[in-house]
Amino acid sequence: MEENRKQRKKYIADFSLVKAGKKPKKKRMKRIEIYLLIVASAIVLGYAFIAFMFQTVKVVGPSMQGTLRDGDVIVISKIGKMFGIDRNDVVAIKQPENDYYSIKRVVAKPGDTVQIIGGKLYVNEKLQEKFADKIIINSGIASELIKLDQNQYFVLGDNVNSSDDSRFKNMDIVQKTDIKGIAIYRLSPEKGRIR
Repeated sequence: MEENRKQRKKYIADFSLVKAGKKPKKKRMKRIEIYLLIVASAIVLGYAFIAFMFQTVKVVGPSMQGTLRDGDVIVISKIGKMFGIDRNDVVAIKQPENDYYSIKRVVAKPGDTVQIIGGKLYVNEKLQEKFADKIIINSGIASELIKLDQNQYFVLGDNVNSSDDSRFKNMDIVQKTDIKGIAIYRLSPEKGRIR
């Protein structure tokens, strides 16, 4: 009787389609296809992430000294501007006539008024604290009251007396389309958030 049981177990094991330890070739090929699809998707998503969401930019010149230095490498968020650009955001500006990015601070946004009186910056007739301890030597076009239209921004460098910014015709009032992203992080020489 015991011998009959052993034979039955043997026959049950013999009815299996796949021997233990071996997988059919079709299943193996399907797994390889899935792995290749995952790797290809990761490469495409990684490229899209870098190309459309973030970018590194090198700071050129002393205009943002105090916050950023000449030669600093920063990360800008391209999608950040889709959620809105606010006062005090540090932005990367790329105007068509320039082959470099200008890094400046937004001091006024659409609908705001801007004026520099007695070397002090006023936005909507209020003294701006960020620049309150500085005397702005050259008011440029901001010596007269300026009202910003839709999609216009007024930008200054933090090192305001060594900055080519919205006060001057070289940069002028910045259009939203010229703002390529909001600076969010410094990569080198020191790492840290940009405020």
